[in-house]
Amino acid sequence: MSSLDRAETRLENLEAIEPLLGSLRVLSLSTMQMALNRQQSLKEYKGRFLEIARFLRAKETPAKQKKVTKTALEEDFWDDANDAWNDGPEDDHDLKEGPKRNKRILAVIGSSRGICGQYNKQLAHQTARLLEKEAAKAGEIEVLAFGPRLQNAMRLEEVDFKPGPVLAQGSLPDYERVSKLMRSWEARVNAGKLESVSLLSFKRLGTRSVYKPKLSQLLPDTRHLLDDLESQGEPFPEPIIEGDPLEILGRIENHLNAIRLYDLILDAIAAENLYRYRLLEEAKENTESLVDELSVALQMERRKAITQQMQQLGVASGMLAER
Repeated sequence: MSSLDRAETRLENLEAIEPLLGSLRVLSLSTMQMALNRQQSLKEYKGRFLEIARFLRAKETPAKQKKVTKTALEEDFWDDANDAWNDGPEDDHDLKEGPKRNKRILAVIGSSRGICGQYNKQLAHQTARLLEKEAAKAGEIEVLAFGPRLQNAMRLEEVDFKPGPVLAQGSLPDYERVSKLMRSWEARVNAGKLESVSLLSFKRLGTRSVYKPKLSQLLPDTRHLLDDLESQGEPFPEPIIEGDPLEILGRIENHLNAIRLYDLILDAIAAENLYRYRLLEEAKENTESLVDELSVALQMERRKAITQQMQQLGVASGMLAER
């Protein structure tokens, strides 16, 4: 194959790839926006639960109202990991010292699709660092890896893990599946079979489009539902309450725990697609640059071929002396 043929083949391949890169970019951007929109809807959904919970709190008798006293939390490996891995303000609480139980769960939310660079590798590497640090301590840590791409990265890091159940339905997680998983964890913690459940995932830092891996404690939740109720206004119209307010509050708190896990997964999906979009944007720019370079090279090769043909014609006609 001549150099002209090779240049033409490369140019055709790159021109065929460009539309595909554009489609993947649009898909990544739209999926990220869908996750952000779902988070906004989730915030409103949570607000309605909190409004009812505040009203229920007001209906409790003083003897039944629960005062939340924040105790001093001892430094543990979750807090150490966050300090070592993340920059910026911390908003998650440390794990409280509690009764010794059989195991702790570390859930890691990764990717099911590729083209996201170091996204899964970062999560797998930090999981390996955490397990190595905690190897000498008592207690078992069960790692649940969510996402086939993350699971491949875990194998490369030689991390022992169990595949997590499928939580997605299409591009976004399914709330019913997430809620079911959270309820199963809560039941095991309440039964004394689990000491704690924490989640390692990419989270947004503040209002910026900056995402970093961060550890979040899910269970036991050191925060309390009633901490979020102080600023809620009077509901209108006043709801009709049937049943024990404390029991209803407990069920609302279960829903809020599931909402929190769902929100963290949406953060991870937004981060994954932001990574993917940036990589595809870079690939698009590189492809355009290569197309321009090959187009120039192809023109030069064609001019060279035309010049050679003209020289051969001149020699054949006797107008030019053969060299």
